[in-house]
Amino acid sequence: MQLRRAGFTLIEVLLAIVLIDVGLLALVAGSAVLMRQATEVQARSNALRMANNRIQALSAGPCASSVGSSVTGDGRERWTVAVQPNRVREVRDSVAFKAAGVERGVALLTRVPC
Repeated sequence: MQLRRAGFTLIEVLLAIVLIDVGLLALVAGSAVLMRQATEVQARSNALRMANNRIQALSAGPCASSVGSSVTGDGRERWTVAVQPNRVREVRDSVAFKAAGVERGVALLTRVPC
């Protein structure tokens, strides 16, 4: 008669440990990707806020053509105001920023009556 013992074999325990390790590594890698994306979303949000503020300020200003740029810790910004023949100002603003070591950018364009 053969006796069966209750419990796990060494191979079953090792396989369970390997599977748990793979699962934990996948969770860690997933959280790293989420953190990188959250950082990029925050940088893009800051750039959009910066561009929107500039567009609002330029839209409230005089009806004249102008060009400008600025560099801040958040990014590099360039803007233009062009007066169209039909007395409409075309206001453009673009902001270049770095996210995860890659340069990205946002651009806004609006038309405002003079």
